[in-house]
Amino acid sequence: MRVSAENFPDLPPSPAPAVHAMRVQPVEAPAELKVLCVDDCEDDVILIIEALKAGGYVPEYIRVCKRADIESALAGQSWDLVISDYSMPQLNGLQVLELVRQRSPELPFLLVSGAVGQDTAVAAMKSGAGDYIMKDDLARLVPAVRRELAEAGGRRARRLAESNLRASETLLNSIVNTAADGIIVIDESGMLEFVNAAVERMFGWRPLELIGRNFDTLLMPRPQGGDKLLGGLDRNNRSPSVGVGREVKAQRRDGGVFPIELTLGEMRIDGRIKYACIMRDVTERKCAEERIHQLAHYDKLTGLPNRALFSQLLEQALAEAKYSKKQVAVLFIDLDRFKLINDSLSHDSGDAVLKQVARRLTEAQLKRNTIARFGGDEFVVLMRECEIPTDAAETAQRMLTAIAQPLLLEGQEYHLTASIGISAYPSDGENAQTILKNADIAMYRAKEHGKNNYQFYSAQMNLHSFERLVLERFLRHALEQDEFRVYYQPKIDLDSGCVTGMEALLRWVHPAMGMISPVKFIPLAEETGLIVPIGAWVLKAACEQNKRWADQGLPPLRVAVNLSARQFAQDDLHATILNVLEETGLPPELLELEITESVTMDNPEHAAALLRKLKALGIRLAIDDFGTGYSSLSYLKRFPIDNVKIDRSFIKDIPHDEDDVAITQAVIAMAHSLNLKVIAEGVESEEHVNFLREHGCEEAQGYLFGAPMSAEDFTELITRTGHGVLPRANVPDTKISRAGSELPML
Repeated sequence: MRVSAENFPDLPPSPAPAVHAMRVQPVEAPAELKVLCVDDCEDDVILIIEALKAGGYVPEYIRVCKRADIESALAGQSWDLVISDYSMPQLNGLQVLELVRQRSPELPFLLVSGAVGQDTAVAAMKSGAGDYIMKDDLARLVPAVRRELAEAGGRRARRLAESNLRASETLLNSIVNTAADGIIVIDESGMLEFVNAAVERMFGWRPLELIGRNFDTLLMPRPQGGDKLLGGLDRNNRSPSVGVGREVKAQRRDGGVFPIELTLGEMRIDGRIKYACIMRDVTERKCAEERIHQLAHYDKLTGLPNRALFSQLLEQALAEAKYSKKQVAVLFIDLDRFKLINDSLSHDSGDAVLKQVARRLTEAQLKRNTIARFGGDEFVVLMRECEIPTDAAETAQRMLTAIAQPLLLEGQEYHLTASIGISAYPSDGENAQTILKNADIAMYRAKEHGKNNYQFYSAQMNLHSFERLVLERFLRHALEQDEFRVYYQPKIDLDSGCVTGMEALLRWVHPAMGMISPVKFIPLAEETGLIVPIGAWVLKAACEQNKRWADQGLPPLRVAVNLSARQFAQDDLHATILNVLEETGLPPELLELEITESVTMDNPEHAAALLRKLKALGIRLAIDDFGTGYSSLSYLKRFPIDNVKIDRSFIKDIPHDEDDVAITQAVIAMAHSLNLKVIAEGVESEEHVNFLREHGCEEAQGYLFGAPMSAEDFTELITRTGHGVLPRANVPDTKISRAGSELPML
């Protein structure tokens, strides 16, 4: 807004000043300029504005001369320049300058007035006026404006820079003192010149207590003697080691030692070399690394080295043995029948057993040996610088003895044994993989020799393993190539001598190898999972044959089929059996399913539910090999069982072995108390028959009555005996070896 005299009627008119010729150097380009003119004369202001225009400016201005108007104008908007007269009715130029400096200390200010005294001009300049210009000579106005504007811009830039610098310093101080890492500055002699707040938290020293101390105060171990120059970092160098992420030990004020990661950088300040050091407490990281290392190299349950760490230690031991010409042995330990403890008790109990075994093995070994857990119930021992076979045999025997000691679980005593395989360097292999493989092979040979013993590896064992691989390859194709047969062994009522049924037993007739013993292929089928499709085939084949016999007019006989542990664990077992009965047309009451007691203990609740569903179909159920497992009578009572089969291991030595006599009598009495029928397996003599009949055993099967035979031979046998009493055979059927027929399908 332009302000004229009409806006201020109270001002007296001023005589027009004389206008002198002016030589003004125009600016290069028009520049906008906001000017606050403080003057009581409108005409004088117009002359000033015209001079500014002539100098190349495009001024926008207002004129004021009262204190209130000046204050309002200064508060209402920003100005580039204030031009003030000196002599005015209500206030003078120095008073205006004071008002301007109170509001805007950096705002350019020029006095443009008539003649004033020298003292007044000096006072104005001291108070912050940029220049004093006579109204009758405005030639100096534009240069003065340019100069003042330029100087004001410089002042603003400096002020902004200083403000930014102060802000940066404040920010830097905030960052440094709130940083989690310790930050220090040291001079060339190692003396501390600056420490941040984190150093106090890390070391327990107050910052002022550390200033002037040597850097070695914070390190461990602290240097001895006169060498104080960063002695903890580099004792052989008179200057520090500059670098990133160096780990050293630090010491707190109270003496506590902890690890830090040190980053040291060189800098120059005022020509002097200094060092900035960042210290990070890595205690948590080191603990995490140790935990990771523990998890990666040690067994979580037992705390022993795991497979990965043992393999590394074995490689190292073999390398040392190759250099020193010493022998190294590996003992591969596998617990016998450990699965029964897991299945019969609980997995927590199994874990408790493994912990006890690990402790016993650790105590039984020499300190220079290393024991590890390979997984499951497998342990391995590394013996360095040992004598073969004496040292290895003595160690293996100590471990067998330690494991065989009674185990206490939930207040009850249990007994466990182990099988150990031993292989040695250099006789049994040149590398870790071969040594371990051969020890594993020897361990399996120990199991084949009755368990609870140790065996040294021999090349013959490797041949046995190769034969096992070949047998597995043949087994995988045996079903599709129709190489399996079902044989039948009769069951006899001990009172009448009549045939009551038969047990279906699997046989494998290979086109090149002939009859293969179930002892060889049944465990292999279980291990590979092939027992599931093979078992389903046996079930269907036995049901079809029994239905065929019924259709041929033979008396209705019940066929017993064994179910493997893997079959019993299948979710679709009930549906599979139901489909077989529907497809074959065999009445359910002519089918009996035999399961071992250990199978039911894997998941008793599931087993009870499944058995009830099978029982609802009309199928009879029997517990096979009773007395060899860990079944609970409380669970057995809940199962819908019809028959209990006494294992042949208890029958073969009665009535001469007192223990077997006692066990057999107890099983018969217990079964009868639960309203269960008892069947004895492995009956081979009249003494067996007389004892079993005397103690109330209902049925029996064994070579005394007939060996397992083909369906054709069984048909002929039943037909020849008139479907009735079976003559007792004193000599087993020579078509099938006794060893091959003693093992049922499972």
